[in-house]
Amino acid sequence: MTRQQLTTVGPGTVRLARIAAATFSVGMAAFAAIPLAEVLERLSGVRGAVGVVLITALTGCYLWLGVRAVLGRSARGDLWVLGVMTALNVAVPFVGGPSWLSLGFMLPFAFAVTLAGRRAWWGFFAAIALNLALAVPQEPNWVLFSGLQSLLTAAALAGLTIFATLLSELHRSREELARLAITEERLRFARELHDVLGHNLSVIAMRTELSMRIPSGQRSRLHGELAEIHDIARRSLHDVRAVVKGYREMSLEKELTGVRKVLESAGVKCDFADLPSSVSAEVRVALAWAVREAATNLLRHSDATVCLLGVESEDDRIRVTVSNDGVRQGGATTARAAGAEATVGGSGLAGLDERLAQVGGTCDRHLEDGWFTLSLDVPSRALAASLTSATGDRK
Repeated sequence: MTRQQLTTVGPGTVRLARIAAATFSVGMAAFAAIPLAEVLERLSGVRGAVGVVLITALTGCYLWLGVRAVLGRSARGDLWVLGVMTALNVAVPFVGGPSWLSLGFMLPFAFAVTLAGRRAWWGFFAAIALNLALAVPQEPNWVLFSGLQSLLTAAALAGLTIFATLLSELHRSREELARLAITEERLRFARELHDVLGHNLSVIAMRTELSMRIPSGQRSRLHGELAEIHDIARRSLHDVRAVVKGYREMSLEKELTGVRKVLESAGVKCDFADLPSSVSAEVRVALAWAVREAATNLLRHSDATVCLLGVESEDDRIRVTVSNDGVRQGGATTARAAGAEATVGGSGLAGLDERLAQVGGTCDRHLEDGWFTLSLDVPSRALAASLTSATGDRK
């Protein structure tokens, strides 16, 4: 499956939808020139001025509500604008002549993008019915044609605007899911540490307090209490190491499954190739860490919509590439998307370099055409002596 086939919603799509909706909405406002020209031609004096003001105000309300809807900035005060627009829509036919029907799409569109749920539907069709009622004095064929034109135009404008709004909501939801996935994993680890350490630390505190009350003459009893405290502390250390080891001992298969699940829940489309079964356990652990780090960087530092994992084998080495299309524009942000942010103490991509070096592998990353690629070159087998365990003990 190629990169071109794997496309989904991203920030670029959202911007494009908003630009298209805003351009279409603003462009349709040009139809106000038709009734304005008729008013200027037929009327003069106060009535002509009133006609120009009414048509201009109606068009202004339409643009205000339409642009705010496209940008997702609708507020309760817009209902007042909608009410004023309805009044203007009723008044315009009495000064604008038959050509006011060219503006018949504005009020239904405004109801559709300003109201929500069923009220938007009722408002949309009520505005269409109102315009038809106001057009009754005109010729039936002209009324039918203009009514159908207004219905289709308003529906198209409203649909495009609502579509852009939904895409924006979808993108925000994706980012929130990514944050929640990371937070949930941190909470899970924190809960495990609390369950392991909470009881033992409470016991240590209690036994220490009791030891402080033992008279200085009862050294044997004090020695026994200190031995108990020491034993509890050793067990606690063992439990913490077990939790950390269980957390950090990686299964490549489980990690790939988990990463795919998290990314797809965040709106990122995944295409992962199968890894050879001949890869040693040590190398599989290093690759599992690489997959996790790549997914973490993707969620935190990019606007990716696609994640590809490719595998190439050559002799006794394997090249794994993890690519995403989420490189953000701008100097500092692009650097973060490329994984070039500062790291300390073996964390992030710096820590990944160290892990791969322990199994005889290398890590490289580069940008190309808006794609960030993490390239991992590892041997199919690794020397066990070079591997460092999760607890820091050499094997």
